[in-house]
Amino acid sequence: MRLLAFSAAVFALLMEGSAAVAADPAPRVIVRGTIAGIDAKAVSITVADGTTVTSPLAPATSFSTVEPRRFEQIKPTDFVGVTSVPGPNGVLMAQEIHLLPKGFGEGSYAWDHAPAVPKPDAGANMTNGTVAVVHKDSSPAYTMTNASVTASSPLSLKLSYQGSSVVGGKCVGHALVPGGTPCTGVAAIDVPPWTPVVAVVPAKASEVHAGLAVFAITSRDAQGKPVVVSLIVEKNGVKPLF
Repeated sequence: MRLLAFSAAVFALLMEGSAAVAADPAPRVIVRGTIAGIDAKAVSITVADGTTVTSPLAPATSFSTVEPRRFEQIKPTDFVGVTSVPGPNGVLMAQEIHLLPKGFGEGSYAWDHAPAVPKPDAGANMTNGTVAVVHKDSSPAYTMTNASVTASSPLSLKLSYQGSSVVGGKCVGHALVPGGTPCTGVAAIDVPPWTPVVAVVPAKASEVHAGLAVFAITSRDAQGKPVVVSLIVEKNGVKPLF
């Protein structure tokens, strides 16, 4: 096992919005994989290339699991994260929908993972925000966006979110990026009937054990060392989709 570091074993910067957005002095880093071992002090995660990385747990590490939901259960005021890709005529097409704790990763930024996107540079996007209106008719275009839902078209959502910079007339970036210029954006996203929907719900540390799929978020402690601040794990076979 080796200490978790900002390396090839660690995938996408959660706080990365766009080149025009100010850098976060303590970037958060995502690690996807399977828990190889965990105790009160550290967690070891086996990642896609088969290597295992180990990192200390922060004193206030949060633990969550995922539960299946239906699109019909999404309602105004819910905070959601949507992974999407460009669809026909520039309309965003949802690939995954996550019901999230309020404010989690708010913004709209490039994302490194989507079921229909083979490469990180293929245009996937994440938008996290608050739901305002939900439409329950079918539509053919989707993308990844984290934002607040404000309106939606047939099987579609319209999300409102806070970003950190206006680029090309569009509000982008992570809401909490220091030095940014706060902005408000709206994203209209079509949702195919097959789009998976899950809810991220609080869990106890005792529910997290070896063998579970995990989506981990790391940051840096006061000494500049990487520590795990959040673990989202599978439950009853339902895995984190991020």
